Amino acid sequence: MMREYWSYDKTKRLDDEGNQWHFVSRRFLGGIGESDNLPYELYFRDDKRTEFGLLRFEKRKDNPYRNYEVLINKIMNKVEFRKTLLKPETEDVWNRNWK
Repeated sequence: MMREYWSYDKTKRLDDEGNQWHFVSRRFLGGIGESDNLPYELYFRDDKRTEFGLLRFEKRKDNPYRNYEVLINKIMNKVEFRKTLLKPETEDVWNRNWK
């Protein structure tokens, strides 16, 4: 059975227009040396709860965005990029208690 680890980003994230965004990552855990070959998911939503999305990699090592801050800023501020990641069905993820 694959274990998973959820992590809410507690940093206050504002886009270029001053709107707040929320991010939570989901990592799958395996044995020693397996983590790079397991899925990685980054869920996001705006503070108004009008946009929900997910960036998923089947293998964490396939993530070309090695810098987390660059990725977060791209999601928040590049509308065309963000539109490709919108998944309204991920709204249910945000019913968890992250704090």
